[in-house]
Amino acid sequence: MIKRYTLMKLHMIFASVVFPITVMFFITGALYILEIKPDVASEEFRIELDQPFPADAKLLKAVAAKELARRNISEPLGRYKLKWDSDLQSDYLFWDGENHWLKIRPSSSNANVAVLKLYDPGIYSRFMSLHKGNGKDSFNYFVVAMAIAMMLTLFSGVIIGISLPKLRPMVLYSMGTGTLIFFGLMFYSQFVG
Repeated sequence: MIKRYTLMKLHMIFASVVFPITVMFFITGALYILEIKPDVASEEFRIELDQPFPADAKLLKAVAAKELARRNISEPLGRYKLKWDSDLQSDYLFWDGENHWLKIRPSSSNANVAVLKLYDPGIYSRFMSLHKGNGKDSFNYFVVAMAIAMMLTLFSGVIIGISLPKLRPMVLYSMGTGTLIFFGLMFYSQFVG
């Protein structure tokens, strides 16, 4: 059995380690819920193609990379994939990255012209991207580890509270109240019109 003092130390360590990432998730989540969108600067370039716009991710990535190199702009550091634009009724390339991202689509007036739009995120946009799981794998693994540490922090806090006779009723009532509020608001928001 773990001694209460050891459990309190572990609780303090877990809480201290997860504090920064938890604050980031709380702030970005609250801003997202309040519909405060991040600012993203963008530039647009037109590219003459030797052939009609290809629906091929590798070819489009090569076109985008060549255009970026010509302008001394680094490539996005993430993955790329072909997506469908229902407004244009056409495929386009989306190339994601932590540094910036881009979309390359066909011109609406000329099939032999591609339009490359480069997006340069601000700091809030970068944090929102991390919040949505669009970081590098190393950061995403860190988030999973921090989620586990957060769960351990919550469990150790509850165990500490329950193990102290004077705090036990308050902890149990608080857990019951929190559970009722959670389920009440969940059902209300999902099932009440």
